[in-house]
Amino acid sequence: MSDLITFTLDGMESEGGHIKADAFTEKLEHLLVALNEIDRAVAESGTPKLYYRIVQASHTNALRLTLEAVVRKGAKVAPDHAHKCRSIFFRELHAIITMEPASQNIDLEFLDHIRDVVLGIGEDFKNAEISNGEDRIQLDKRFEDHVKELTGEECFSRGGLEGTLDAANIHGTMRRFWIYPKVGPTKVRCDFLPGTQAEIKDALGRFVRVVGLKFFRANSPHPFRIKVTNFNILSSDEAVSINELRGIAPDATGELNAVEFVRKIRDEWD
Repeated sequence: MSDLITFTLDGMESEGGHIKADAFTEKLEHLLVALNEIDRAVAESGTPKLYYRIVQASHTNALRLTLEAVVRKGAKVAPDHAHKCRSIFFRELHAIITMEPASQNIDLEFLDHIRDVVLGIGEDFKNAEISNGEDRIQLDKRFEDHVKELTGEECFSRGGLEGTLDAANIHGTMRRFWIYPKVGPTKVRCDFLPGTQAEIKDALGRFVRVVGLKFFRANSPHPFRIKVTNFNILSSDEAVSINELRGIAPDATGELNAVEFVRKIRDEWD
């Protein structure tokens, strides 16, 4: 079987069957990041060993883009590395259809990016599909519902979070950075507004406070991503160490049980 991967999008009738350029590039970017997540898992490496090049593109009734995996120059991988990546990629997509959890070695961010690929049905595009010879995955409403349930993005609230800003992607349409709080989650993905790239760049490596919509997974009191509406750089003396917090509020939960307490702090707007 060929290891080529074809991404197909049907445009909305309101756009004459065409696809908005910014919507398409955003979907493609998320697809490539998802493929890179599989690549890193297979190679057991922090960096991808493959890149993808466009080998065919057409637009008749639908926009079709065919990608070919190529081993990066200098990368040392098994001869069948690209084949394994393709096979595992489609295995994980089939798992979404059957509502099975992602494999243990697959980072949850893979599902996050696949969710972002499929978001927009009925708005940005009418139908979508990822295919490869025998494998054909329809990115329909059912698929979207499944991936949302598997990622556990069950609720959100407004609020803020503090941490060190790092690992920013300030280019292209996938605008995001990560903050590393001193308490709570290891890292939190932050999607930021267009036009704020310069401010994000200036804040790299510094302690910041971000404010916006905080998204939570099931039974977790900590957000895993924030849709940022505002942020500011904090001076070093405003940062609090974890040692300073130890024992500061032994009766914080009061008479609430664990579930009630989690709900309360999720919904608190400061």
